Amino acid sequence: MMEKKKITALGDSLTRGVVLNAENSRYSILDNSFINIIGDTLGLDITNYGKFGCTVDFGEKMIDRHASEISSSDYTLLEFGGNDCDFNWGKIADNPADEHFPKTILDSFKEKFGKLIESVRSLGSRPVIISLPPIDSEYYFSFISRFMNAGQRNNVFNWLGGDINVISRWHEMYNRALFEISGLMQAPIIDITTPFDKHQGNMRALYCADGIHPNAEGHKLIAASIAQKSDILC
Repeated sequence: MMEKKKITALGDSLTRGVVLNAENSRYSILDNSFINIIGDTLGLDITNYGKFGCTVDFGEKMIDRHASEISSSDYTLLEFGGNDCDFNWGKIADNPADEHFPKTILDSFKEKFGKLIESVRSLGSRPVIISLPPIDSEYYFSFISRFMNAGQRNNVFNWLGGDINVISRWHEMYNRALFEISGLMQAPIIDITTPFDKHQGNMRALYCADGIHPNAEGHKLIAASIAQKSDILC
């Protein structure tokens, strides 16, 4: 019997399999996350270190903490960016005239993600980038402003220039950066973005109510997308 390929997965809540429960508005871990699905269907031995809220800065700490695991892995999945591009919406709501920055500015994100790739390679594992699923701006805006009063909500809306789709376009800049990094560093990337885009007419059926976390159906789509690129991991 062929030995299973060993994979270490590093990333944020998407990798972890976090979903928002519509009934109680609490986050939980999905049993059939895309990581678990591809582990079963592709016969991969995957150790999942995905963590809610992680940015590339925490990714560096992950690599240091799990260096021995990574060094014994054939591949290391890298899935970051969804939190890096995010803002402190509460601060924007209270002080919209102040200067506000994302958790990781774009140039820094590119530089630090590149270092993640270098670190994984230095440990003897092959890095594989996972792209980002798109954001549903309307759902996300409703979610981040759910506890705001009308004035605060209006402050955020005006800060966005009166166009909530700025949220998804900003997010997409970080996603495009991943493809740029992939090309520059000759690191393979698995595109999970395009399959979601192809469901534009019914994309909300793939998301939790927060507009950013794929639901069970979304995770199935991610797993299917990765399976189509299984030659990268198998």
